Amino acid sequence: MLPRPFAGLAAVRPGHIPARGKGHRLSDITSTIRDALDAGRNTEALDLARNATVESENSAEIHYLGALASARMGAIGEAAQWLARVDREQLGNGPLAVDAWSLAGRIAKERYSAIGDKTCAAAREQARAAIENYRRAFGISGSAYPAVNAATMAMLSGEPELARTLARQALNAQAASVDHWCHASRGEARLLLGQIDEARAHYAEAHRLAGSKFGDIASMRRQLLLIGSADARALLEAVPAPRVIAFSGHMIDDPARTSPRFPAGLEARVASALREKLSSLGPAIGYAQAACGADILFLEAMQDLGMQTEIVLPFAKSDFVAASVRFAGEAWVARFERVHDRAARVVLATAEPFLGDDVLFEHASNLIQGMAFLRARALSTQPLLLTVREPGTPVRVGGTAATAEIWARKDGLVDNIDLAALRGSDVTARKHAEAQASTPQAGHSAAPRSLKSLFFGDISGFSRMPEQYTPDFAKMFLGTSKRILDSLEHAAVDANTRGDGLYVVFDRPSHAAEFAVRLQKALGTFDWPALGLAQETSARIGLHTGPVFRTFDPVMAKITFYGTHVNLAARIEPIVPPGHIFVTEAFAASLVADDDDRFSCHYLGTLPLAKQFGDARLYRLASTTED
Repeated sequence: MLPRPFAGLAAVRPGHIPARGKGHRLSDITSTIRDALDAGRNTEALDLARNATVESENSAEIHYLGALASARMGAIGEAAQWLARVDREQLGNGPLAVDAWSLAGRIAKERYSAIGDKTCAAAREQARAAIENYRRAFGISGSAYPAVNAATMAMLSGEPELARTLARQALNAQAASVDHWCHASRGEARLLLGQIDEARAHYAEAHRLAGSKFGDIASMRRQLLLIGSADARALLEAVPAPRVIAFSGHMIDDPARTSPRFPAGLEARVASALREKLSSLGPAIGYAQAACGADILFLEAMQDLGMQTEIVLPFAKSDFVAASVRFAGEAWVARFERVHDRAARVVLATAEPFLGDDVLFEHASNLIQGMAFLRARALSTQPLLLTVREPGTPVRVGGTAATAEIWARKDGLVDNIDLAALRGSDVTARKHAEAQASTPQAGHSAAPRSLKSLFFGDISGFSRMPEQYTPDFAKMFLGTSKRILDSLEHAAVDANTRGDGLYVVFDRPSHAAEFAVRLQKALGTFDWPALGLAQETSARIGLHTGPVFRTFDPVMAKITFYGTHVNLAARIEPIVPPGHIFVTEAFAASLVADDDDRFSCHYLGTLPLAKQFGDARLYRLASTTED
């Protein structure tokens, strides 16, 4: 299911500034950009800032806002380019000066964090830049935030005396309000001064005041991890992240089942075991399907405890109810509707019908695993796979045993509620249950759809290229694309071109990611002016993973792929800023499930796709060696 449009989209189009009197123009622009940033619409804010520079190219605030939007998307290099257009020395002592100097410190700190060897000259240079910029912000504002960040960078760069001086300044700073950030800053300062008990008390209070602001708690944890000392890591216990749970469990036994695995009479014991387990874990965020049996029992327990749940359905809701809920009775259907309506979010892995394709369950399982890992990463914690299963159950596509097997290969944490132990079954009964579980389900056909990762890309500004350069362009662009495709360890399964457009299909998301990153890097070396195009010309690339139909194309005389997910993938690339790679949440989650750490995905927000195709949650893909 595509996410609903974000609030205000109908009132203010992305990139559009409402017109008022001329004297109000600049304040209207900056206000609209700030509104987008406050709502988490970072890409929209960046587009607004780009458009605004046409009329207000010398506005320091607009360039600062463009830098902030870029930094929030993880594009540190682009953030630095935006901020370089701001003459911070000319900003005086106002709030914008504090923000700009602090952001310069943040950019340097992020670059320092990305360098593996913290003793090299580049790391020392970034640490020094961070300290100086944070100190300038502190000199203007007198607030604890820039002072304690400067103190931490001083400690990390081997200047303990300066670190202690800055930490004491942070403690003496006047706070605008005694909120969770105030206590976190004081806790960090106490840590740097070696006052561990006092630091722990401040962090505990920061955690209490933050409540369900899990993103803020994650920022505190990231700072402690950056400090990295034994004391800092011990203080993570004072600011625990919520537990992120990926759940998978067996369904209630079909009435036709001859050997019990999860008989209806076992429901109360499973429900009790789940509630006891969840109560022991503390605040949690859960991801699950919603089949009758363990899934619904898990969701009910989470929701009754006031915890956040996200449901991933493998296909259209009505088909899912028919395939995975209704056989157990109408009472289970009513319970499904209740947990569905109480969920924080419901995602359809595909909005299309089931059509007997078991691969859709595999896709949903991959999304649940990947989404849990992405959320845990954002919260600086480790996810947990919680299952309700009978050990030894045969591995079936998209099933609980298969999910546990994949998770274990990633060295993930696994906890299981053993159905056989709750049931008290003997070995003979278990073997009968296993034999029946391995029997194909009636009514399922050979899967006509398969999971593929889809690449769409084109070249910004291609339509403005003078006609005489067309042969050279084809040689450079198509030749480069072909050379990279031929060099891949895992070949593409289909490729098509039209002008500057490129459509390629891969078996796995990591294969598509490798091609996208390598192609983007190669295109960055082109002599675009030699083709009559601007030097900053680059590719726009969109990636998506989903179930597609494999079919023979009689026109092209080859195998190709069709389906709704191909259409969705094609609507991403037109909204991508030149030089970037945007991917859907399905791709990002599947990439994590693919267990390839060469790439990272930075969340951008919910954005409208091209040609009114709806909205999608998008991420920016990068190599883990890039900014």
